[in-house]
Amino acid sequence: MNYWLFFQTLINGLLLGGVYSLIGVGITLVFGVMKIVNFAAGAYLVWGMYFTWVWHQVTGWEAYALIPLVIISMIIFGYITFKLTIRQVLGSDFTTFILITVGLSFFLQNLSEVVFGTSPLAVTSATALYSLRLGTFVISVPRIIAFGGMLIFVAGIGILLNKTLLGRAMRATAENAEVSQMLGINTEKTFTIAFLFGIVMAGIAGLLVTPLFFVSANVAETFRLAPLVAVVLGGLGNIKGALIGGMLVGVIEGLVSTFISADIGVAAICILFLIVVYLFPLGLFGKGARKA
Repeated sequence: MNYWLFFQTLINGLLLGGVYSLIGVGITLVFGVMKIVNFAAGAYLVWGMYFTWVWHQVTGWEAYALIPLVIISMIIFGYITFKLTIRQVLGSDFTTFILITVGLSFFLQNLSEVVFGTSPLAVTSATALYSLRLGTFVISVPRIIAFGGMLIFVAGIGILLNKTLLGRAMRATAENAEVSQMLGINTEKTFTIAFLFGIVMAGIAGLLVTPLFFVSANVAETFRLAPLVAVVLGGLGNIKGALIGGMLVGVIEGLVSTFISADIGVAAICILFLIVVYLFPLGLFGKGARKA
């Protein structure tokens, strides 16, 4: 075995897995509060990329400097789509949420093609071609920034949930929405905020990968399955699980694509998913519902 290639692939997979983790934490947050699996996260990531491209064209700024503008854009866009879709079916059964978020995923992906066209776009970045050398290993600077950005935003979510009144309201709603509403918590507002947090994290993930990918609706295919698998592997509703699951998926995908075939990287993720769910039905860090 080429050990240099193995460890180089391990590093690259771990760093890309950080992006999966960021999206996965957003999906986990939405599920924890609303009990909805957001299958449209990959499509929102694409819109984050397109908003980055739009603001880059307007301002000429480096992609990373556009984070505040992209956050605002994703909040507005996420709020509109939430009110027009998810809000209309709150209180419905789990199957309804699956159908509406899957439908929303394909709608948003096709809408981006209608608005921006099908030709790949690019966000020029001064860091796109930069890399660091650690001994014999080469690490892409944009991948490092994406991984670091993930850690910062996930840490921020942790502080929000544990140190703020909003976080307490979200945790209470996640525990029991009906009781929380009886205690005076505006659960509908909490649902909206939780969903927007998930959308913003997907949008930021889109911004962080613009130096690595061309801006195209097809990128949604790359990020549609892996973050969802990461969330289930870690345990639905478990932020630590989503964090670790994302990096695990990135590593497995990278190793299989490098040493076996790039065509079966996604298949390897699915096989990993089946194995883990068979051995750990609630995920690696999942817990059963608490009983009174």
